[in-house]
Amino acid sequence: MLKEAIEKIERMAAPTTVEIEGSVYSNQELVFVQDKKPMPKCIELTGLDSVCKMVRNEAEHVGLQIFIQVKDYRNVSVFTSLDSDEDRLYLYKCAADTPVVTTDRFMDYEKAVIELRSLYIPNDGTDYLLQLLSSISNESRVTSSDNGVTQRIEATNGIALSSMVTVKPRVTLQPFRTFIEVAQPASEFLLRINERGEIGFYQADGGVWKLEATRNVAAYFEEKLQDLIDSGTVVVIR
Repeated sequence: MLKEAIEKIERMAAPTTVEIEGSVYSNQELVFVQDKKPMPKCIELTGLDSVCKMVRNEAEHVGLQIFIQVKDYRNVSVFTSLDSDEDRLYLYKCAADTPVVTTDRFMDYEKAVIELRSLYIPNDGTDYLLQLLSSISNESRVTSSDNGVTQRIEATNGIALSSMVTVKPRVTLQPFRTFIEVAQPASEFLLRINERGEIGFYQADGGVWKLEATRNVAAYFEEKLQDLIDSGTVVVIR
C-alpha cells in the first residue's frame, strides 16, 4: 500500500505536457544545469620576476587576454579576461616578502642602529642618523662635592649629546617596503627622542610613498613585458 502511494506521488511529480490550441505547455519549468567545469588553482609566487616568467609561458597557451593588477605596493594579482562562459581564470598572486620596519613608535638605541644598517638603503639620511645616534648618551649619574664643611650632591638623569651637533627635524630615508626588484621610494621621517633615550622615526609624507611604490611595480611589468603589452596579450592595471 505504501509502495503504491509513493509511486503515485512520483508519477504526479514528474513533469507533464499539455497541448492547448496547438501550443504545448508544461506543468514545471525546466532549468538548464551546467556542469561545473574544473578551474585551475591560483598559484602563489614570491617575486615579480617569477610573475613575468609565468605570464610569458601562459600567454602562449591560455588563449585569453591576461591582466596583471598591481593592487598596491605589496600585492599583485594575475587573471584572464572572461571566457565564453563568462568565467575568469585566476592564475597567480604575488605578495612582497618585505621586512618589518619599525616606524611611528619608539625603539631603543641598539634596535634603531641595527635597523638603520640592515633595513634601509644607505643614503645621506642614514649617514646623518647613525652619526647623530653615536653622539647620544643616556646619562644617569650622581656627582658629589665635599669641601669639609658642606656636601653638595647633584643628580643627572636624561639624554645628553657627547658633542654639539645640529639635530634635523626631518630626514629622508629609503626603507625596504616594496618588492626588491623595483626602486624603494624615499620619504621624509620625523626624528623624535624621548626622555628614556628611545628613538622614533615617524612617517611624514602622508603615505605618498605607497603610490610611488605602486607605480614602480607597474612600470616594472610594463618594461619586462612590453612586447606582450604592445600585442594586446597582456594588460597592466593599477
